Amino acid sequence: MSTQQPGAADSSRHHEETRHHFSEVLDQIRFGMVEMGSLIVENARRAGVAIVENRLDLVPEVVAADDEIDQRYSEYERLTFETLARQQPVAGDLRFLVSATRILYELERSGDLVVNLVRSLRRIHGFPDSPHLRSLLERLVEASCDLFARSIYSLSELDATAGERLDREDDVVDDLVASFYHQIGRESEHIGLEVGIQLTRMGRFLERIADHGVNTGENTTYIVTAEFPRETPQSVRGDL
Repeated sequence: MSTQQPGAADSSRHHEETRHHFSEVLDQIRFGMVEMGSLIVENARRAGVAIVENRLDLVPEVVAADDEIDQRYSEYERLTFETLARQQPVAGDLRFLVSATRILYELERSGDLVVNLVRSLRRIHGFPDSPHLRSLLERLVEASCDLFARSIYSLSELDATAGERLDREDDVVDDLVASFYHQIGRESEHIGLEVGIQLTRMGRFLERIADHGVNTGENTTYIVTAEFPRETPQSVRGDL
């Protein structure tokens, strides 16, 4: 027969209910970040179509799609900081919430970079007539978007190996960016200075989207293991 007092039972039940609600909030933040990341992947692929197929008509659609991404960023950033302030989490929960603030930043910046891509396309009134440049940029778009998409999937699964794996995969993106820049230099007289500048920026934007994916993977690893996959501080990766 239980000897637990009514007050103690009520306190225990209240504690369990509070903990259950807290767990639901953490899940809401994580799934919200995954949904936000999926929207960015979708918009990035839309921007890729606009660039590779010279679909200037898609530029306003890409720009407008970022509004929902910004809205979700504000919503989940607020929820994350409110949870930090009100719940006073410790250990793994604290680690998750601190990492969430970082991941949300990585996602929001990636969304902005997608918009920058199509704005560069609009500035040069469409992609230049260059099969080599178009082919390289198409491969770069695919590689960058795929890496970023894998980072979002890793977050959804809380994959402890995400950081190291995505960092290695980012070498493919870096190699494509280098090849793209080299080709821009080779065709500089044909395409002109302004077009060359905007194409270089496109390459940089795609490189940074992939970098944000790597950073998301590293923070996912930290959530699970309490350690970053490499000693180099994240701040070493430049921002744009």
